[in-house]
Amino acid sequence: MASLGSFAAAAREYEAPIEPDTFDFAGETFTVRGRIPGMVHLTVGASMSGKVSGADFAAALMETIRHALTAPEHEADGKVLAEDESEWLRFYHHAVEVGAEPEQIRSLAYALLGSESGRPTERRSTSSTGSPRTSTSSSSSSSDSPD
Repeated sequence: MASLGSFAAAAREYEAPIEPDTFDFAGETFTVRGRIPGMVHLTVGASMSGKVSGADFAAALMETIRHALTAPEHEADGKVLAEDESEWLRFYHHAVEVGAEPEQIRSLAYALLGSESGRPTERRSTSSTGSPRTSTSSSSSSSDSPD
């Protein structure tokens, strides 16, 4: 058999962001401390195409938030610092305490995914608004198009 190549370089070194992202959730501010793994990104993406549903989708959304709020194990000043999930636990308990609705939590997960990938932070609508209007020829100006 032929080799298909070498994938997944060594794990990325943890670098605490100089100015970390934050978000407000039900009156509390939280700091993004970690990175969302690629497989979690792919699982959420697969759910949007109908390939993953139910409990697997819910788990991927929860993992999105958990990874974003958890500082991974890393080395600093010659010491190995353990994973720190205190921000994740604070968020989890707060969301339970305030009775956060699933849609609020989903919206947050989408925003975290979008922020990390540099894409818009709002989920696309699944309903169609119809065909986009186009002009009758490529030489017509936008003022020639109907309102």
